[in-house]
Amino acid sequence: MKKRTIARLALGAAAALLGLVIAPVLTTSAASAAPLWNGGGTYTCTGGNILPGTYKSIRVTGICYTPKGTIVVRKNLTVAPGALLDAVTPGDPPGKTPVVPATVLIGGNVFVGKGAVLLLGGSPNIPCPTGISFDRIRGNLTAVGAQAVVVHSASIGGNFSLIGGGGGAAAATCNVQKPGSPTIKEREPGSLDPNLDFTPVYSDNEDGSVGGSVTVIKLTSCWLGTLRNRIAGNVTAIGNTMGDPDAMEVNGNLLGGNITCLHNDPAVQFGDGMQTSNLVGGFGFGECGFKVVKPNPAPNPTSKPPVPAGPLVHISVSLRSLKTYFGKHIASHVASLPPVMTKSGYTITADLNNFKLKGTGLTGSGTVNLSAPPGTSGDAVLSTVKRDGSSMFIAYDTCTCRFHGKTGTVLLRFYGTTSPNGFTYGTFLVTSGGAANGAPHHELQLRRRRETRLVDRD
Repeated sequence: MKKRTIARLALGAAAALLGLVIAPVLTTSAASAAPLWNGGGTYTCTGGNILPGTYKSIRVTGICYTPKGTIVVRKNLTVAPGALLDAVTPGDPPGKTPVVPATVLIGGNVFVGKGAVLLLGGSPNIPCPTGISFDRIRGNLTAVGAQAVVVHSASIGGNFSLIGGGGGAAAATCNVQKPGSPTIKEREPGSLDPNLDFTPVYSDNEDGSVGGSVTVIKLTSCWLGTLRNRIAGNVTAIGNTMGDPDAMEVNGNLLGGNITCLHNDPAVQFGDGMQTSNLVGGFGFGECGFKVVKPNPAPNPTSKPPVPAGPLVHISVSLRSLKTYFGKHIASHVASLPPVMTKSGYTITADLNNFKLKGTGLTGSGTVNLSAPPGTSGDAVLSTVKRDGSSMFIAYDTCTCRFHGKTGTVLLRFYGTTSPNGFTYGTFLVTSGGAANGAPHHELQLRRRRETRLVDRD
């Protein structure tokens, strides 16, 4: 399945970003561009590019794009029934290999209507050579009957809610048809977007933050992912039906409230994405209860090569059961790719480092192999640097590590921010389930009552 393959090959996507000179160029369709809008009523995009600028509100009624610059919406953004907003296809900087799409800043709420599609946020974990976006929604994101909502690395101040909709659960794969050949009417408008190599009929929310709660109810689709998010409130997934047998991946989230998963088909599981347990500040119920264990990864006998069932891992873990460790991440620079300046004034950087982990918790090291694909050895750091010197980064570490008496190779994912004065704050996750690069071997199984938190990243 396309989406699950993307999730499993996160390092491959990172390598594509590091290898910018060979990254494929995605072009936007020729259509009328939106005028700059600095006040007045709602601007309606019937098709084509939405230019950089400040808008009071935007209503999308056709197939629209946000390819470059910064787009500020003071109030609400609405994707009307049957419309599509592709805010992922990059087009920045002009005349060069695209790196990132526009930065979209929304002061109010986002509404996605029946049969509509919203793609928002750049991340190395999606199939295009993007950096890390700074997309922000101050209010709620609400989709009722939408075909697909795909959000990466975005900040949502309120709630994230998907109620009903989806692309249907008939197919076990999300690649049901080629874009530009709309033979399945209920799967428009995604199939009409020539800049996508897949038809977006699934929904996903990854690597972002939600100031409220996440709710997914009665969604019928091929795949659903809620992965590696920081959520202040609750997570609720009830009555969802997926066509893919290892869909319903609600994993790796850090949340302050409760997590409730009931009557989903299939039940919430780890799938083949090699994710981690949810870390829960409140209580866990149903399929996401604290006593529920599932193989990580889920077995997949039809893949090539077949993936056997991994060790049993708790779907959710109470934060009250964890222990905190302290340590340092010490990196030494090996190589960098030339920085790229974007239309928004941000700089995309890519660095490769050797590293060591020292402290009382997880310890180990990693060494860059310059003959191997970038991002598959040592410490690969991808950063988007703002004009004031602050940055948002994501890093992939391939580590020969030791923890709780066990030694093995694991993949670590760091994400966080650095302030203009150099203070770095963030989180890291053990993302490979005890096997680097997604291999189905588990030499190191991290036990339930342990968490390592690195407070220094030197």
